[in-house]
Amino acid sequence: MPSARDPDALRKAMAARRSRRREEPPRRRGPSSPEPADAGQPASDDWLDVSSPLNAGRPLPYSVAFEWDLALTARGVAHRAERHGGGWRILAPDREAGQAMAELTAYRAENRPGRSGTPLPRHENRTATMLALAVLLAFFVLTRTYLPALGLYPYEWDELGSAQAGHILDGEWWRLATALTLHADAAHVLGNVIVGALFIVPVCQALGGGQGWLLVLLSGVVGNLVNALVQGPGHDSIGFSTCVFGAAGILAGLRARTGSGRSPWFTAVAAGLALLAVLGVGGERTDVGAHLFGFLAGLALGLFAGWRLLHLGPVGRLTGAFLAMTAALVPLAAWLWAFLSH
Repeated sequence: MPSARDPDALRKAMAARRSRRREEPPRRRGPSSPEPADAGQPASDDWLDVSSPLNAGRPLPYSVAFEWDLALTARGVAHRAERHGGGWRILAPDREAGQAMAELTAYRAENRPGRSGTPLPRHENRTATMLALAVLLAFFVLTRTYLPALGLYPYEWDELGSAQAGHILDGEWWRLATALTLHADAAHVLGNVIVGALFIVPVCQALGGGQGWLLVLLSGVVGNLVNALVQGPGHDSIGFSTCVFGAAGILAGLRARTGSGRSPWFTAVAAGLALLAVLGVGGERTDVGAHLFGFLAGLALGLFAGWRLLHLGPVGRLTGAFLAMTAALVPLAAWLWAFLSH
């Protein structure tokens, strides 16, 4: 019986699945990807639900269905997984249903829930994430360039787009997003890009670039809003660091949902708090409130994203593309709103 801590058995199961899929004709995918395997059987067989009786009659979360699918594949038991009742269930031919239930019962006994964490998926999008951060550098150069032909001067960008709390509370909501794209000097933007990459890259690898970037931007927007409400009308700030701390919070939330025990949660939160202590409270121009509220907003978003990942699986390709376009449009629409309003 394979254990969740036995990588060799799981690798063999996954290799067997890939080999089987090469021999089978392509099948349409559902909205979640990757989808658990379907072990082919003659159409005349009756298929029985072998997972619901082991889960108090409830549908399985995606992560559990995926693990049980791997366990049955490793043992060579015919089965298939399908969506059911907002989750998943595993079916087996009636002649093998008893063996399937026995294997799953033994697997559960050896791998009690919570003993080991569910590994996060890994999307290979590091290059795309770094290119997006490079756009932030390019925009800094633009905002520090004199363009008299267009009537644009460096100081006007800050006046129009900073997170000036009084203006935000008066209805200039675009500032919640535009302030994230502005920086005081080269050291400011370089620090945010370098430190931000340490957190944003793993967020996007776990959730996909579209969902990852949208949540990072949302954490920055929410952090700026709460900061304006707490600090009052006289407060003003600029910088992407609210999103950097938001990304640290998202990682903490993801590990709280997908990890086990106290270590993953504590490690991620400790990393965020250490970042806050080292980079988030020093200097008279440091906006501690924005950093703190960005982290807390990211933590809440990470908890939600982790719950969704465990129960529904990764977002589909089309959904990911839509989320990526939405993330790109947020700052563009905010700046357009700002220019049209003045």
